[in-house]
Amino acid sequence: MKNLLIKSAIASGVVLSLATITRPATAASFAVSIENAGVQNAQLSNLVNAHVDTFDAETTAYSATAFQWKDGTTSIGSYNNGLINNANQYGGAGGSGKYFDVDTNNGSKQTVSTLSLTTPQSYFGLWWSAGDASNVLTFLSQGKVVYSMTTADVVNYIAKLSNKSSYYGNPNSQFKGQDSGEPFAFINFYDVGGTFDQVQFTNVGGTGFESDNHTVATSYKSITGDVVTQAVPESSSVLGVFTIGFVGAASVMTRRAKKKSVLQLS
Repeated sequence: MKNLLIKSAIASGVVLSLATITRPATAASFAVSIENAGVQNAQLSNLVNAHVDTFDAETTAYSATAFQWKDGTTSIGSYNNGLINNANQYGGAGGSGKYFDVDTNNGSKQTVSTLSLTTPQSYFGLWWSAGDASNVLTFLSQGKVVYSMTTADVVNYIAKLSNKSSYYGNPNSQFKGQDSGEPFAFINFYDVGGTFDQVQFTNVGGTGFESDNHTVATSYKSITGDVVTQAVPESSSVLGVFTIGFVGAASVMTRRAKKKSVLQLS
């Protein structure tokens, strides 16, 4: 009896281990959505402890060293390897101020910039401007990747919308209709199963990764916008494997007990 239970437990553990190993590292519990065409800000009333970085106070230049994100005297985080541009046809929410960019054409061969957050967050949003399919956002927690998405998913989603043309071209009056071949959209990232403390912006193509109005929040009330990617909670999947293992062990115990009762009666 004891040996049988041990063997069953080991078998269940093997099943759990295999499920954990074969599960993709990026299959985390994130939901991704976009706001209506022309929207350039997060729905702040839906967010808890929200902070927004407009980049308007930053120096227009490329910097390999970190520049700070502060909300008053509160430190939200810091960026490294970042490029700040003045508003133009490719970016700058509202058509003015400045915006953040990862651009291999600025002479620095810049391909990746990292935002390191002071406090773990569960929401991130940005106005993604002059978008293309070679932009990648990666979310990390304590140095480990918890989610990664290529903006090709957003491009493909917009392409299926009946009003897809309304997402294309700069929506601001100062640059209205310029850069008409690329989409502009506010993207929301909701971590429904945990938190993250770093966001990496990667541009793997020969263009730029322009964005503005970076927004973080420790929590949120609901998932807003049109959902591009549904969340796949890891906890439920792991719980399901545990349940299978437990039911399997219980089944073996039940069969063993019944067999022993039959032998005693005979």
